Amino acid sequence: MPESNRLIGIDLAYILSIIGCIVAGYLFIIGGRVTLLDHDYFCVFFDVLPAMFFFLNGFTTSITLRDRRVSSRKLLRYLRKRGTVMMVVGLALCPFWPLNLFLMTGFMYFCAMYIGQLNNTLMRILLLIVIVLSILLLYVDVPAFVEFAPLKLEGGGLYDLAGFIFFNGYYSICPWFAFFIAGLLHGRSELRPRGWLPPSSVVGIAAIALSYPLQKYALQIFTKSIRYKPDDFTIINYKLLTPSFVALAIGVSIVLTNLFIYIFRRLDNKKLLKQIQMFSSMKYSMIFIYTFLGLLTTRIINLESFKSKLAIAIYIIVTTSLTFILSALWKKRVNDLGPMEWLVKRISGSSKT
Repeated sequence: MPESNRLIGIDLAYILSIIGCIVAGYLFIIGGRVTLLDHDYFCVFFDVLPAMFFFLNGFTTSITLRDRRVSSRKLLRYLRKRGTVMMVVGLALCPFWPLNLFLMTGFMYFCAMYIGQLNNTLMRILLLIVIVLSILLLYVDVPAFVEFAPLKLEGGGLYDLAGFIFFNGYYSICPWFAFFIAGLLHGRSELRPRGWLPPSSVVGIAAIALSYPLQKYALQIFTKSIRYKPDDFTIINYKLLTPSFVALAIGVSIVLTNLFIYIFRRLDNKKLLKQIQMFSSMKYSMIFIYTFLGLLTTRIINLESFKSKLAIAIYIIVTTSLTFILSALWKKRVNDLGPMEWLVKRISGSSKT
């Protein structure tokens, strides 16, 4: 968006979601490797913000597609190239960090050139299909491991990769793709919500409320969930199954996005605005930096050190802070564009040309 027309609330929502991606990534990558934490199902506390990251990607993509100053052909070509670059980077990281955010984001951008042209009704139907597929494919007999383990991209490794991406439940691309589609739909609504509770936020609150009965129903029909013994003492169980998590995350994403846009619509502190926009414009570079730090950790540090929850908490705080510091230093000392944004622009060009 042009600087004069930016919605600062979107930038802030992006920063919050990036922090959520970093925390969730470190918590379950590092924690999972020392068998401290199971993460086979969606977690109400740690997965909603990563879901909002994909929702915001769809939301901002929808805004881009509404730009009448640029031809649709150029915009779609830009999305295709951008998605391809992201997927190539994601595939390069896949043997070390399977189904990373770059792979999923690239897939979504690539698909946006097709689904972005659908009308609202067809897009809602597609959203329901993706949600249903995310549940059904889990029960198709395709070998997949719900853990982060290196994949060999040769021979049977390609078959394993397909199973890992589409058929394994938590790390399947399908439920996360649903948030992108929901963001595309939300981006077609009014961008500047009137009041703190616009109609779309009411819909979001209804989706959040719906997640509770969906969770109860899912616990009755998903026999696999019995062995995980979810906590029944909270209003929403700690470990959520797919249908309830999708409803919850879409609802939270809508409500928070609208709220951020409304609350911060008149923020005029230029120094603060500059900092917010800087980090938001480097979102993919920040994800790359945190991924790199995570890979570095798994290579040079004995992961047994992280068996203590306190050790993981300290690690998350330090590396999250380091991600922001390194991003700011890159912007100040190296280039106005982050490394990932520079790569995307270098290869795919700009949607404005």
